[in-house]
Amino acid sequence: MTVLDTARVPGLPQKAGDPALDVYAALAAFIEESDFVCLGARAALHKRAIVHHHYPELGEEQSVRAHHGDVLTFLETFEPSARSFTSFVATFEGPDELSEHEYEALLWRHLQAMHDLDSEQYPWNDTYDSDPASANFAYSVGSHPFFVVGLHGAASRPSRRFRKPTLVFNSHIQFNALGIKFFKLRSKIRSRERAFHGSPNPSFIAYKDEARHYGGRFTEPEWECPFKPKSG
Repeated sequence: MTVLDTARVPGLPQKAGDPALDVYAALAAFIEESDFVCLGARAALHKRAIVHHHYPELGEEQSVRAHHGDVLTFLETFEPSARSFTSFVATFEGPDELSEHEYEALLWRHLQAMHDLDSEQYPWNDTYDSDPASANFAYSVGSHPFFVVGLHGAASRPSRRFRKPTLVFNSHIQFNALGIKFFKLRSKIRSRERAFHGSPNPSFIAYKDEARHYGGRFTEPEWECPFKPKSG
């Protein structure tokens, strides 16, 4: 398994042929595209604050265990700040050519398996709900609350369309530390979505429950998240 912590790489990866390095270079290029709307991701890239690990298949046990362990390691030194933005980005070698529904199902299968493993050692973060139908839901790893952003090649929203299956873990504690800056950043992102893609992401306008936004597609009103928490 090839892993790379790009927060400690002094410049873009240069070694050709290494899957982790090649995928990171593609990810950096994707974030730097002129119509990429997420300014937080771009700021993290410019400040060398993207921690990136590359794994085999999304949803596979080997990937789940390695991913879980790497997030716990990330949290050991993570320090939320109003002056910076750090993201943990997990990319996967496959599977490729997934439909939006297939990717969404696999995303939740992976997150469920991570949670099953995590719940053996850690309780759910006590500030957020473990029920994915709640508007106060946040995904918890090591008792730390995250908002998860899914990317894949068939995403209908351009800002979610990346060539490899990807899970971006953004800390809710980081969001809170940003304070008013977070809301200003969100406003700028929505303005960029209108300018480049015609409208803000309709999912964020229609639904308050966070779990609906992880997969990236606009879910049906009757959609039910398949995630089942083991701890309350």
